[in-house]
Amino acid sequence: MPLSNDKILNRYRRMGLFTCSSVFLLFFFGGLVRATGSGMGCPDWPKCFGLWAPPTCECKLPGNYQQIFLEKRLQKVERFAKVLTAFGMNASAQKLRSDESIQQPEAFHPVKAWIEYINRLFGVLSGLFAMVYFGMAVLYRGRIDSGKGWGFVGLFLLLLNGWLGSLVVATNLLPGVVTLHFLLSFLCLFAYMVSVHKAVPFRFQGLTMLSSKQWFWLWLSVFFVVIIGAWSREQVDALRLGDQLFVDGDTTGFLGWGMLNVFAMDALFALHRYMPFVVLGWMIWLMRKQVNDSNKATLPLKHPLMVVALLCVCQIALGVIHIWFVVPSWTQVAHVVVGSGLITYIFAVYLASSDKQSQFA
Repeated sequence: MPLSNDKILNRYRRMGLFTCSSVFLLFFFGGLVRATGSGMGCPDWPKCFGLWAPPTCECKLPGNYQQIFLEKRLQKVERFAKVLTAFGMNASAQKLRSDESIQQPEAFHPVKAWIEYINRLFGVLSGLFAMVYFGMAVLYRGRIDSGKGWGFVGLFLLLLNGWLGSLVVATNLLPGVVTLHFLLSFLCLFAYMVSVHKAVPFRFQGLTMLSSKQWFWLWLSVFFVVIIGAWSREQVDALRLGDQLFVDGDTTGFLGWGMLNVFAMDALFALHRYMPFVVLGWMIWLMRKQVNDSNKATLPLKHPLMVVALLCVCQIALGVIHIWFVVPSWTQVAHVVVGSGLITYIFAVYLASSDKQSQFA
């Protein structure tokens, strides 16, 4: 018995949501990799120390393994440098070739290797979901009206980001490449969200306080803040390498454990630091206006304005901990996950508000 259109759409939407969820999980594992310094836990790609699963101890690797994988990395770096040169980016290519950190061999660390390996496994899982989702779009192309093109865009961006991930490893977490890797992950997620929404629209209650255009600009602004947050994290790494991580080099500080040297960071970090306060203030003002207009005591927690405000509060609190406690590992992961959740939620609300058939309340 042939499937009805409703069942096909539901299955297509479910697989699309699985794909979106798997991509979102990569933000968690990517944050964990970054926080634990496991980005070079596997010095090669797609394998890990030449194996499909990391070894449990260094004894299972050849005695000159560091030199073996260093030479492989330098070969990949040289190929990438030639690509940069072909596009006229001679200065970037020369800087890449002369980067001393890239020429340092990586020692085996079992925990870091497995953290990076698990991150890669979820990347593969995302790819499998994406291919099944694309296959369903092709199989049911005559019964799914829209969204198929965005699914293809998402698959392309996912594969492109996988290739970029190999460059991240080859270039030893080269500044800028890591941020671009983060940016492409978001663009991939957004493409799949559009695809799912066009097949079966998202629904939210209480969207009339902001127009679709206002939700779009809110999303774009927060998206920019999230991306410059990734760049700010790279600045922290640079401060650590330059022994400038603490204010005035004092590791005790006024709290007894030092304080992040925010004064050595650029204006983009200042924007990343204070923009959440602006968004939170706007949300509070809109919520008060909504309460006064509706004669209600308060808004429900699931109201979009309330959700955005609460996520902003969490991000501000985590940012304060970052500065006072000098970027502890657990807050790095939480900061990435909450920030990713914030921008993902706002984008979903924007898509719903742009749909003329949305259920406004």
